[in-house]
Amino acid sequence: MRLWLSLVAGLFCTAPIYAQDLPAVNFYLNTAYICGGIGSDQATAFRSAQKSFPLSLSFGQQLGERTAFIADIQVVMRDVQDQVVLNINSGGPYCLLDIDPGQYQVYSTYEGQTLHQNVTVNQLGHTVRFVWPEQITTY
Repeated sequence: MRLWLSLVAGLFCTAPIYAQDLPAVNFYLNTAYICGGIGSDQATAFRSAQKSFPLSLSFGQQLGERTAFIADIQVVMRDVQDQVVLNINSGGPYCLLDIDPGQYQVYSTYEGQTLHQNVTVNQLGHTVRFVWPEQITTY
């Protein structure tokens, strides 16, 4: 059974400053997740909580020499049987996922462009970063 209750409870007991900055836990089927990270306090809370979840995702877009946080990302995860285990819209640059150990394909779509990564989750604290290339505006 999932450990999300104990993980979230542990967050509230061990890091009360960060826990109050995290949004509420949501569910897609049997997968508990928390997405957000807008603002420096919430971003700090997400980075601190990453080690307590099996998988965390972060999203950015290249802007010159730096990477900017982005939001409104469609995230779809499929397991080895090609079954959808997660289909959500991330309202912020971070997602913390209480997902079962295993192999997954993660598809993240931002402004019509989809990036894909294969992910193996086998312990807490696995992180995956998606960075979209800089958009060139033509006039």
